[in-house]
Amino acid sequence: IVLTTLLFVQSLYAEPLVVPGERTFITILHTNDFHGRLESISVTGIVGGSARIATLVNEIRSSAPGIVLLLDAGDATHGTTLSNFFNGIPVIEVMNAIGYDAMEIGNHDFNYGQEGLTERASQAEFPLLAANIVVTATGEIPPFCQPYVIKEVAGKRIAIFGLITPDTPVVTHPKNVVGLTFLDPIETAAKLVPELRPKADLIIALTHIGYEMDRRLAEEVGGIHVIVGGHSHTKIDVPERVRNEGGNAIIVQAWEYGMVLGRLDLEMRGKAIVRFSGELIPVTVDVPEDPDVKAIVESYAAELKAAMSEVVGYTTVPLEGTRSLIRTRETNLGNLVADMMRWAAGDAQIALENGGGIRWHRLFPAGPITRADVYELLPFLNTLVMMDLTGAQIKQALENSVSKYPTADGRFLQVSGLRFTFDPTKPAGSRVVNVWVGGEPLVETATYRVATNDFLAAGGDYYTVLTQGTNFVDTGVYLMDYMVEYLKEFSPVSPIEENRIVPL
Repeated sequence: IVLTTLLFVQSLYAEPLVVPGERTFITILHTNDFHGRLESISVTGIVGGSARIATLVNEIRSSAPGIVLLLDAGDATHGTTLSNFFNGIPVIEVMNAIGYDAMEIGNHDFNYGQEGLTERASQAEFPLLAANIVVTATGEIPPFCQPYVIKEVAGKRIAIFGLITPDTPVVTHPKNVVGLTFLDPIETAAKLVPELRPKADLIIALTHIGYEMDRRLAEEVGGIHVIVGGHSHTKIDVPERVRNEGGNAIIVQAWEYGMVLGRLDLEMRGKAIVRFSGELIPVTVDVPEDPDVKAIVESYAAELKAAMSEVVGYTTVPLEGTRSLIRTRETNLGNLVADMMRWAAGDAQIALENGGGIRWHRLFPAGPITRADVYELLPFLNTLVMMDLTGAQIKQALENSVSKYPTADGRFLQVSGLRFTFDPTKPAGSRVVNVWVGGEPLVETATYRVATNDFLAAGGDYYTVLTQGTNFVDTGVYLMDYMVEYLKEFSPVSPIEENRIVPL
């Protein structure tokens, strides 16, 4: 593959050559929001894949004129069956093989819990960063990360510090962050950067706080040279420069899922960046796969394939998943899935799952249930989310559920924690007659904790009312993974129909 050598075409200063000091060239390669996409997938001609990223990185390292750094801005380890099944281990192994220099922790990197994150940090041959996480009881940095690292390369001192979104406690399952406090990232940077200035020639903020907060960081905290961002999945095609009273900051972010490799080239004199240029390099099928990284991925993929035959539970009764039935009435399989969601949510009073998300589409026989069966049952990589809804909003959601009845429609809900009656002879939108939660009549002005999936929470299947929920938490964990846990804990299962949904 032929890589086009980047020219330094953009200048931070009108007269860059008058800045004293010896010239140093630094290339920063960067990824973010990888979400475990180790294998290639096809998205409008871009295929991604860690083996192809490795090839690009190696070619740039061999051709770049100076120092080359490889950074990741978080949410790397969780997001596909291949990464999730092994608790993120293959992602870190691949990152070690490619030679990452540092990674900012993302909110979804907490999805394996603090113990899992600590294990991944010990596995990594590079530091995991986050300056704005502290142990609540002590105020100390937790064991799975460090606030910054200073790398001395070719006579240059390069400080890289990390920042994670302060919303982490509500965008991962709350149990994953017990005992931790997430500090304001702007305030944290304002205290840390002055400490780093005398220690470093170049200061890089490696962040998982999103594009808008990256801009605030650049505008409000002077002294940062470069912000390598993530979390918002923003595609910054050309590096952005933000001026402030303390200098200039360059912001970059490389979209998502390893579809592109970000590249930023700097020319420095002393501690000043005199020129910069950058681009996002598409990871296309034309990029050959690095054989060493490909072998790592294929070994885990083969192990995963074998693991699919694992028996994770048993049912003593046939489970009704026939498409026309699970989209028009209560079934014992629908009850099983909804009960699992309410269990996984912990404090939820109600669970709502669209029949269209339950995909066995057959009567599943009594007997063993394999992991492959579960992944076929809940195949859409939907995550479990929780929110607060009023009784009136819940009733509105139930109206949407039965609005197409008796037509089989994917919006038809399977429910847990509530039961309701509806009159199909009435006009859509006014069919729900009675609703009970925990055996008590629904109170329209009361607030209830509801578990559902991220598709419905985003307004999918016409559930716009669910976008109005408050105290929103996305666990980041797939329903399929929670179902495996549920079956292992409660098997054998014997779900029955319980008159949760009754047409009058």
